[in-house]
Amino acid sequence: MRSQRVLYKISVAHTPSELWMLRSDLHQCISQAHTQSEAAERINSLIDVFAGWLPASQITRI
Repeated sequence: MRSQRVLYKISVAHTPSELWMLRSDLHQCISQAHTQSEAAERINSLIDVFAGWLPASQITRI
């Protein structure tokens, strides 16, 4: 199942950048369980968590 793969990828991520790169996969999983707008809202709520860990140019909203 896709969600299990995403959870595995999250668990083996070593850097904030690796986690941030998984947001598209995570967005798709959340969209399947809820709505696209809910998924975007949840992913975008993580931006503050990654601020300071990633270059500002890399942090974009969905």
